[in-house]
Amino acid sequence: MNKKGFTLIELLAVIVILAVIALITTPLITNTINTSRKNADRESARSYISIIETKITEAILEYPNIEIGSKLETSTKNDMYTWSCSNCDDSNKIKIDFKGTAPQKVSLTYDQNDGKIRGLLKYANGCWKVDDKGNLQDIKDSTNKDYQNFCK
Repeated sequence: MNKKGFTLIELLAVIVILAVIALITTPLITNTINTSRKNADRESARSYISIIETKITEAILEYPNIEIGSKLETSTKNDMYTWSCSNCDDSNKIKIDFKGTAPQKVSLTYDQNDGKIRGLLKYANGCWKVDDKGNLQDIKDSTNKDYQNFCK
């Protein structure tokens, strides 16, 4: 008798092999996707800091006597972030109009003495501290209680 086709054992062997391959590759692919998302959020944070620095510089050049506030605040209009200034009204607050992914949570300060921005930024896939040199440090897994509360 000449039968054409696969036996049940052969089909089961192929299914088992495919399942093993799926079990091995799924965590690798998931890890790659998560790393890419975190890197994208880090780059968004860098861009966000850069935009803030540019906007502050523009404001200082346009209004030489401006007294820039030290804290970033969230406006209730259009979820836009603004820098406060002690001698300006709502019409000339420094508006941070950002086209990328805006942070979910922000706690930034500006030091007029050295022109540095410092603080914390939280995104969906990461939480970063802006240090004295303007570098972003990942603080998602930090043991510091203040960082843990901010990153929740």
